[in-house]
Amino acid sequence: MNAPATMQPEASIRAGVPADAENLAALGMQVWLHTYATDGISSTISQYVLSTFTADKFLALLAYPSTAVLVAEAGKNLVGYALVTFDAACPAAAAATSELATLYVQEHFAGRGIGSLLLARAEAQAREQTGTPLWLTVNARNSRAIAFYHRRGYTKIGIAQFRLGADDHENHVLVGSNT
Repeated sequence: MNAPATMQPEASIRAGVPADAENLAALGMQVWLHTYATDGISSTISQYVLSTFTADKFLALLAYPSTAVLVAEAGKNLVGYALVTFDAACPAAAAATSELATLYVQEHFAGRGIGSLLLARAEAQAREQTGTPLWLTVNARNSRAIAFYHRRGYTKIGIAQFRLGADDHENHVLVGSNT
């Protein structure tokens, strides 16, 4: 009996370019809404996504020298991205200065290894740029993401708050290993 084949990612990873800005904005908005707007769309949520996920903001991130935007493509379409900031001190670990600010994979492509590819590339860039492990925050209610990071060796080292409108949302601060 043959062993089952492992699922290979259907995407390639590359550095983001200015021509990706609109697609990054649309993808970010879609994934954020799918993940966090679980009770529907409110004015607070609309204002947040329409002001946060813009092509102009992604153009600025792509041009910022202390930021890396990595994109995952399937065919010629964006299916995920990671945003790493190399000059962001971790609020709970002085030794970590590279923040994984965002890692989003479109729901249709979840579970295919794309998030792992993005994370591995982000970790490699963090080691190369700063010699420090990645740190990140993840919503305390996002058990799927928390499990993803724990399986990859990330450890909870603190708590931070994400303010959306007048409400604070608890986030876990996680840090990866420096290997």
